[in-house]
Amino acid sequence: MTATARLLDLAAVAVGVWLAGALLLWSGWSASFWARPEHVFLFLLGFVALRLLVAPVPVPALAPRRVVAVGVALYALIFSFVTVTRHFMFRTHALDLGYYVQLAWSLARGHGPCVSLPEMHAWGDHLSPIMYLFVPAFWLLPGATVLLVGQSVALALGALPVFGIARHRLRDERPAAAFALLYLLNPSLHGINVRDFHAAALSIPLLLAAIYFAEIGRSWLFMGAVILTLMCREDAALPVIGLGVWLALARRRWLAGAATSLGALALLAVEIRWVIPHFRNEPYVHLWRYARFGHSLGEIALTILAHPLRTLGDLFTGGRLVYLAAMLAPLGFLPGIGGWDLVGALPALAQNLLSSDPVLFNHRAQYQAFVLPFLVLAAIAGYWRLAVRRPGHWPVAILGVAFVLSLVLSSPLLNDLAVARWWPGSEQRTAYRVLAQVPATVSVSAQDRYVAHLSLRTLVTVFPVELDRVDYVLVNLDTYPWRNLPDVKLERVGDTVTIVANRQALRFAVAAQAGPHLLLRRG
Repeated sequence: MTATARLLDLAAVAVGVWLAGALLLWSGWSASFWARPEHVFLFLLGFVALRLLVAPVPVPALAPRRVVAVGVALYALIFSFVTVTRHFMFRTHALDLGYYVQLAWSLARGHGPCVSLPEMHAWGDHLSPIMYLFVPAFWLLPGATVLLVGQSVALALGALPVFGIARHRLRDERPAAAFALLYLLNPSLHGINVRDFHAAALSIPLLLAAIYFAEIGRSWLFMGAVILTLMCREDAALPVIGLGVWLALARRRWLAGAATSLGALALLAVEIRWVIPHFRNEPYVHLWRYARFGHSLGEIALTILAHPLRTLGDLFTGGRLVYLAAMLAPLGFLPGIGGWDLVGALPALAQNLLSSDPVLFNHRAQYQAFVLPFLVLAAIAGYWRLAVRRPGHWPVAILGVAFVLSLVLSSPLLNDLAVARWWPGSEQRTAYRVLAQVPATVSVSAQDRYVAHLSLRTLVTVFPVELDRVDYVLVNLDTYPWRNLPDVKLERVGDTVTIVANRQALRFAVAAQAGPHLLLRRG
């Protein structure tokens, strides 16, 4: 071992101690660059990478299948812990965790897909009948934990079809296991997982399973995975259209590909034109993001086809290019040489890139659920092409770069593992004391961070919605005056509180208070 390697070893150990201290002592919100665990982790990663460049170490001979199994188990455990503790620390939201908790609870009670965030038939917003699969779990243990753990386990299991696809393509379990781990380290996957719960996220393992079953010729299992994917949301038809195009162009299964794509397109048109408007009693509302192209699915498609240069011009903006780089970098940019295996991502990528809403081209948002499976597939294909054209150390080196970039972009996860982010403080403990005073059957209007904890009821709203209808109100006085609600005023005289909202003055009695958490009961 060289002196430089020893020095780098000592530096890595020192930074590792620094990281342990940051995880234990960081306040949870400090903006200091040197205090945040994610930044300390980047220093550690840099020293480790330099050490391996200076004096490489042999990769231990581990059984690939065992590596994948351990990776899946660790992912499921870590992200179940992170997402559940985020919820317990009041870092989840009415939309979308509170919404889906109420939806699953309503289905489990036999009330149908009814929600009050806003008050409507849930299929009038997004058509997600896959939520019926959570009903048995809600009979036993209703609440957010079921959805958060279920989502984490489902996303972890996506590594299994990734391993299967790569093993089938590469005929070698070692790089196949590497791709399964790359999938589990993917920052987009992490971002989707920690952003509350979304039915669309469940499409990731389902699409990967569909691709795997198509690869090995299991038609009935392929159809089952496709049907479950389509049950996630109405726009899950877009990646299924891409799946059909991939079947036709990449696998030369023209009839199956055409049937898959055309069937998904027809289903999407029917759901957007008739099914969802039927439940909402108004036209489909989510096309506003594409209003510059038209106000219906047909108008949007015709405008894009009629004005291709204008459409391409809309794609090449700074934010969209950064998004594409962030999606490709964790896979070593291998999807770029994936050939026809990349084609399946195009419909969902178009949905994101053509949107006027920047959330859709945020690489950590749930909208990447329809893109990520095809990027992983294209990365495997790209690796195979590279191994054929440039055999030797190049393919392995690219995988190494992909792992480093994945770890860099996934570093925010370290912040969620800091003790301050999951160990309840006085504010959280007092909040739970107040929440315990809310009767199970009453209607409540609460500020956003409380809503997911109060969603097992027929009527819960985000404050100050429906103040004139609800029995209880829950607010955090530390956030008053509310900058996002400048017209809402709160005045307290003794145990009587008057809230002025929507030109109405409504009086409530104080039911409980602990710390800044104030629970009001209709007087």
